[in-house]
Amino acid sequence: MILAGQIMGWVAALMTFLSYQCKDHKKLLIVQTLSSLSICISYLLLSAWSGMLLNVICIVRNFIIYRKDIKIFSYSFWPYALAAVMGTGGLLSWQGPMSLLVIVALVANTVFLYFPNVQNLRKSILITSTMVLIYNAYYNVWGGVVNEMIAIASSAVAIYRYRNTNQRQ
Repeated sequence: MILAGQIMGWVAALMTFLSYQCKDHKKLLIVQTLSSLSICISYLLLSAWSGMLLNVICIVRNFIIYRKDIKIFSYSFWPYALAAVMGTGGLLSWQGPMSLLVIVALVANTVFLYFPNVQNLRKSILITSTMVLIYNAYYNVWGGVVNEMIAIASSAVAIYRYRNTNQRQ
């Protein structure tokens, strides 16, 4: 099971890399969701319960973002409701202080995903992915460590590339 968990972590890293190659926002969300599913399975097999449960919630979050064109998912309360669900899920799956890293990171990431300022989202990823990287290293999810390194590097490059623009989406 440990080997399968590590393999799924590497699959998640590959999917994250591929997601940064997507030009279309909806395709990016689909590939990111596949990455979240892969890391969920990795966390499950490696007994990292907080990470697993919170990534299940991330899959739901991604679906809601993907379907923002449907009236029920267009309301502004969604990021805060999902952040509250993540916080609650994190507390219910608490495994000690390391759980706090992934809880805070994914709650913050959920809220920043809804803000229109892409540069602020990229800056937040530098912090939140570092927190999840530490969590992954603690639970020996090495593919997950690489996954977060890809996210950090991609965000840093994008921050530098777009440093002089006030890019909003």
